[in-house]
Formats: sequence, C-alpha cells, structure tokens
Amino acid sequence: MLLSFDLHGHLGQFQFDAKCDLQMAGITGLFGPSGVGKTTLLRAIAGLNRTLEGRIELDGRVLQDSDRGIFLPPEQRRIGMVFQDSRLFPHLTVRGNLELAKRQARDKVIPLQKVIDGCGIRDLMDKPAPSLSAGQRQRVAIARALMAAPKILLLDEPLAALDFASRQHLMGFLNDSATPFPMVYISHSVSETLSLCDPLILMGPGCIDAVGPTDEVGQRLPKRRGHAEVTHYDPATRQLTLTLAEHAPELEAGQVVGLVSEPRWLRSGSTE
Repeated sequence: MLLSFDLHGHLGQFQFDAKCDLQMAGITGLFGPSGVGKTTLLRAIAGLNRTLEGRIELDGRVLQDSDRGIFLPPEQRRIGMVFQDSRLFPHLTVRGNLELAKRQARDKVIPLQKVIDGCGIRDLMDKPAPSLSAGQRQRVAIARALMAAPKILLLDEPLAALDFASRQHLMGFLNDSATPFPMVYISHSVSETLSLCDPLILMGPGCIDAVGPTDEVGQRLPKRRGHAEVTHYDPATRQLTLTLAEHAPELEAGQVVGLVSEPRWLRSGSTE
C-alpha cells in the first residue's frame, strides 16, 4: 500500500514543506524532536487538519488535492488514529467501545479475543470508560482502533501513559502480531522506535530529513535520549544494555533491560 503526500503551509514560526512516497508495510516509525510537526502531519493524513495545503494519496485514492478542491472528511478516509489522550466514548463501557468499533469495520477484523489479550484489558471489559485510569484508557483506545480495522493506523505516542510492564506487553503485541493493516508510529523513545519500527521516517522542522530502513536511518537517531544510551543489543537474550546518562537516579550503571521481542530491523541477522 502506497502512501504519498506533498504538504506545505505555515506551522508556528517555520514553514511546513514535507514530501514523501512511502510503501506501507508493518510499523513505520516517525521520529523527530518535539515541535517539528509530527502530530500535524498525522492529523493531516487522517483529515483532522485542514491548515496544510497540498496532496495526499493512499493506495491510489486521492484524499486531498488542494489544486482540485478535493478534501475527503475523516469518516471517508478509513484511517484510524490513536492520540496521546484516549478519547473513548464516555457513555459506553469498554466492551461497548470495542463493539462499536467492530461494527464500523468493513473487513480484515482482528479477532476480538486476540485484541483483548494483546492489549491486556480482559478485566476491564464491563467497566464504564470514565472509571478507567489514564493507562487503562490508552490500552482500550489502542484496542478500539485495532478493532475498527482501518486501512492504516496512525499512532501518536500511544504508550506514553502506560507503566513499564504494560508498555512492554503492548510493544510485544504490536511487534509480534500479524496485523492486517500497516501503521505509522510516533515515539520519542529511541529504544521503542528501534524495537517496533521498520522503515523509519526522520523528521526535521516541517520537513522530511530521511526515509529508509531502520538499520540505516536509525544510525542518525540521537544516541542519548531520556535517561540512558543504548550501547548494545544481544539477539540471543533479546536484551538492550543501557549506559547511564547524567541525572538518572532511578537507573543503575550497567543495568540490562529485557525486551519482550526482537527489534524488527534486527530480524535480518544484523547485530550491530
């Protein structure tokens, strides 16, 4: 499935001018510093932002063409999006949110039980949406988006509100499950991006700096992000070794953090 976009306009204090032809498959990473327009780009693709002019085409279908006056509304694009906040329907239970999404799906629906187990929400099904914690709401939002079976799914830091165990569990599910539709995934975590995504889009202020396989473009990611630097990956044990960054009292020097699954871009056999 080919996603093409050529978008331009003003974004804050800089000019937005992003162009890309991307063959969608698996999970495509979208990485860049805060404020460069990653969320703006995803919202434009989903039809939720009309401030950018230009053209968007998905799988041969024109979603936007400013020169021809074409702009399909979000409900006609069949593109799912998970925001940093969950945006569940508050009048429905968890089960009600998922069943509504399933009724809206046209084809390629993932089995409900697989989504429930993969997102770790078995004990939440009969709870009303407003009663959930932030992390629980986010897991349900991801499950609801999967049940809707969109043509593509856009994920804007979907794991940010989750605790470590839930984050690892969901990363494993997204990484290992054969979802029938491709995804675009925003994360500010280098290790998360390297574990989940291939290919990778590297974004600068309002522009696309690089697009390509993660093992190539990933070399341009910042070596230090957050509290630690990823210094080694062991494919035999599926572990990342982190070197402690400055001011990280919650980590210990030389600490090894286990991964739930092997990074996609290392499955070809590379261990660097």
